[in-house]
Amino acid sequence: MSVLAALDPDAIPAMRAHAERTWPEEACGVVAGGRYEERTNVAADRESSWQMDPETLRAGDIRAIVHSHPPGCEQFPSAADMQCQIDTALPHGIVPMSRNGEDPPRAGEPFFWGPGEAPEAYLGRSYRHGVTDCYTLVRDWYGRERGLALPALAYDWRWFADEPELDLYSSWRKRLGWRRVEPAAAEPGDLVLLALMGARVANHAGILLEDGTLLHHPSARPYDPTCLSRRTPVGRLVKYVVEVARPPEAES
Repeated sequence: MSVLAALDPDAIPAMRAHAERTWPEEACGVVAGGRYEERTNVAADRESSWQMDPETLRAGDIRAIVHSHPPGCEQFPSAADMQCQIDTALPHGIVPMSRNGEDPPRAGEPFFWGPGEAPEAYLGRSYRHGVTDCYTLVRDWYGRERGLALPALAYDWRWFADEPELDLYSSWRKRLGWRRVEPAAAEPGDLVLLALMGARVANHAGILLEDGTLLHHPSARPYDPTCLSRRTPVGRLVKYVVEVARPPEAES
């Protein structure tokens, strides 16, 4: 069951109230037993980061970790947030603070990512960097359909422009022994890597399906609820393809 589905009715109002009361500092807390419990932010710069006393994470049956985000980066996790989720192996939630012409800003609805939080459907997911994006779609599909565990990754929005040397997609497929194949020899279930928005390395990925379409989730913005995961005829994307990779279990 997802974190949101398991929350008590007063949990979300408590998260939002804590975020608004703590502003301009970031609020942090945990979900335990369906309830939201406030924690003290002990970060050196509490207006742009958060940190909890590690001892508070060992107390009780903690289901998820929550913190608030200031206006401007409120609707998606940073690489640091993603790494914290990976390190703790717990779902993480963000309460977005947005001005919308108001001062002080108001807290919005929280969103969560991590174990148990991925949508069931592959199609129709709203784009949110690091939560429901092209990599999380690829990771979900291979995990469910092929039983392959792709690594959890932490990456900033537009990492390919600021740190192209990371080469995130090619690096993990090489590490896991996925073989590069010629695009003309691509088969259903192969991973297709593309370079969009003038990137020098592959910054987008999808899965080739039986009907010749690519299951993928593109977006030009880090948060775009109108941009949905989709199937696109692969012929329309050929000029952007830089690599096709096949997982070891598919090798003959």
